[in-house]
Amino acid sequence: MDRFLASVAPTYAQRRFHARLSFNYMGQYAGAKSNRAALKSWRPYAGSADADTLGDLMVLRSRSRDLVRNNPIAAGARQTSQINVVGTGLRLRAKLNAKLLGMTEKTAEEWERKAETLFDLWASSKACDVTMRQNFYELQSLVFNTKFESGDAFILRRTSKLRNAVAPLALNIIEADRVATPPQLAGDFMIRDGVRIDEDGAPISYIILNEHPGNWILNTFPIFEEIPAYGAKSGEQMVLHVFDRMRPEQNRGIPALAPVIEILKQLDRYSEAELMKAVVSSFFTVFLKTETGEDGFASALPGHYGFGPNEVAMGPGTIVDIGTNEEIQTAQPANTSNFDPFFQSVVRQIGVALSIPFELLMMHFTASYSASRAALEIAAQFFRDRRIWLVRNFCAPVYEWFMVDAINAGLISAPGFFSDPVRRAAWLGAQWIGPSRIILDPLKEWKAESEAVNLGARTIEEVIIERSGGDFEQITAQRVREHAARAAGKLEPEILAPAGMGSQVKEDVSPQPADPAGTPAKKPEKKQ
Repeated sequence: MDRFLASVAPTYAQRRFHARLSFNYMGQYAGAKSNRAALKSWRPYAGSADADTLGDLMVLRSRSRDLVRNNPIAAGARQTSQINVVGTGLRLRAKLNAKLLGMTEKTAEEWERKAETLFDLWASSKACDVTMRQNFYELQSLVFNTKFESGDAFILRRTSKLRNAVAPLALNIIEADRVATPPQLAGDFMIRDGVRIDEDGAPISYIILNEHPGNWILNTFPIFEEIPAYGAKSGEQMVLHVFDRMRPEQNRGIPALAPVIEILKQLDRYSEAELMKAVVSSFFTVFLKTETGEDGFASALPGHYGFGPNEVAMGPGTIVDIGTNEEIQTAQPANTSNFDPFFQSVVRQIGVALSIPFELLMMHFTASYSASRAALEIAAQFFRDRRIWLVRNFCAPVYEWFMVDAINAGLISAPGFFSDPVRRAAWLGAQWIGPSRIILDPLKEWKAESEAVNLGARTIEEVIIERSGGDFEQITAQRVREHAARAAGKLEPEILAPAGMGSQVKEDVSPQPADPAGTPAKKPEKKQ
């Protein structure tokens, strides 16, 4: 049709063609239209990841920290996340690839136990912290909380100040505000809020202040130091930048509370107003009309205070004097019966943004068992995801740093660690054990786990790690010792497990008593 119209009516065909282009340009998404009342004034700027975030980070961080300090919901959200993701600290369980390294199972197990012991000695000591304040398990919580409030955290690879430390490695945790762009380099396009990048967007170095910018009142001459991201000769990573990268070309992290900062503040103000209204409503105040004295102040009655014209105050059991020609007028407060439903509705929205169910965020389980269990299962998935994220971005790199220093110090042997990347990955195989999950009905939960193990869907080790956070081999060894002690005390039968056969109760071979006729009693037949 267009070709036909172009031959007989070219002007009309041209207008028709331009109209069709305009319709195609407008698209068919209702959310992109600008002729609707709700969307007319909504014209956000389509900027890059850094353009949309870097300018707001200072305000987002300060407001996020203020909410965590003063808002119960924000503080509870951070605490709940930290307890379920980190708990008392993620513990190392070495799991090297014995087959790839050509090691026997026994040799591999001995190496794993030695590596775990050395790492735990280092991680349990405060020498692993350059400030000598926390051990590695406590530093995990510090990194998680710092990332939650500020959006990102930086970990510098340092040397311990103690000569008798297990390994020379020490960690220096840097808050996000200290990584910043010096004023003289503000126009450098390759520096993104203290992170120098190359043409591909990979970090080259980090520019770090010698102290927090909030302490500039103590030091009017801030000193910037640029630290390389990787060693020039060794190629080893020197700085860990822990943050969630949600968009390509994003170079700094965003606080977890950023999507709900406004709604949390408004809810905080609403709750404060409701609390004040309840307090004022509880006051019982008596107003007395008196003759005004020459000084313009109400005369004080015996036993109470008098107030001036602008000094009227209410309080529990207060008596207030007012002038003869003055009247008392009060505003009727609004009904507060809808406060709790509205409050819960808003908190549910906050929980959705933070991936924490309402029941867990408010520590309020009033629904049915099925609903509460579903909420905990959803929360467990989120916490598992955050735990894996923390392991990949903090725990595993720190373990690699430790292994490098331990091998160089001669504490442990790992042939091919520095020359072969594949063997290096095989030596660094590890599993990190976190806090146990919440169980609403232990009997039902453990019956389900037992059935899953019997069907082969799960292993006993998986159940132990997830449910109790324990170590399978340690628990098994302890159970063996307990069973041996109980069997020796005749509290339970001794179990034999010959090679290639199932477990069976040890057969009683003691002499059988004879019957009255002198014939030995017949031994009871074994049931098949």
